[in-house]
Amino acid sequence: MTKPIALQLYSLREAASQDLLGVLKTVADLGYQGVEFAGYQGVSTNAIKDALAANNLTPVSAHVGYKLLKESLDDVIADAKVLGLPYVVCPAAPRDQVTDAAAWKAFAKELTTIGQNLKAAGIAFGYHNHSFEFQKENGEYFLDTFFQEADPNAVFAQLDLGWVMHGGEDPVEYMQKFKGRCPLVHVKDFDSDNKQTDVGEGNLDLDGVVKALDPVGVQWMIIETEEYKVSPVDSVKAGFNNLKAAAQR
Repeated sequence: MTKPIALQLYSLREAASQDLLGVLKTVADLGYQGVEFAGYQGVSTNAIKDALAANNLTPVSAHVGYKLLKESLDDVIADAKVLGLPYVVCPAAPRDQVTDAAAWKAFAKELTTIGQNLKAAGIAFGYHNHSFEFQKENGEYFLDTFFQEADPNAVFAQLDLGWVMHGGEDPVEYMQKFKGRCPLVHVKDFDSDNKQTDVGEGNLDLDGVVKALDPVGVQWMIIETEEYKVSPVDSVKAGFNNLKAAAQR
């Protein structure tokens, strides 16, 4: 079964900062089935909810920064409830705080507590990686240290497959480690010079990714592009078409 494709709205961040509701229509017109938020740009969640319904878009998730999760979790939950988000994700660890394995373990315990509170509210909580977590201490990646320490019932893995590849691992093989714990993946692509490019135009094995989704338990593929060779809209359009073609092969 083909998995649905969502867009992380950070991919269209400049346009979204000016007209988030207009961007939702653009995303739907491109063929995406869902969205993952990166802030609400000062727009009321009720207005966003109405726009999602009008454009037949599924609210999949929201990236919420570590500081907000720590200091304003009740507000995060309230917004997620209005939008009907099943998932909330911490987009990155505070790099100045996680400098060794012990710090990653402490961070995992913090996110476990946050995840337990979100779970009590009916929302699943995850962590999204970059490539800086693929540093090792005592032969183990910091990312693996983190996920071993975090309670799997409270913190899932939102693997960013492009950053996994950028970090030196095979994304398809690495996904297997998170079977049953990875409901969402980010699909991002890098070329042979380790420069980000449109999804499907680089070295990410889209066919291999698609085949691994069911065995791992992935529910949504979420495209995220942060650097562009063309306009941001053209970039996410090309990425969607390439990923959809791979999913249908």
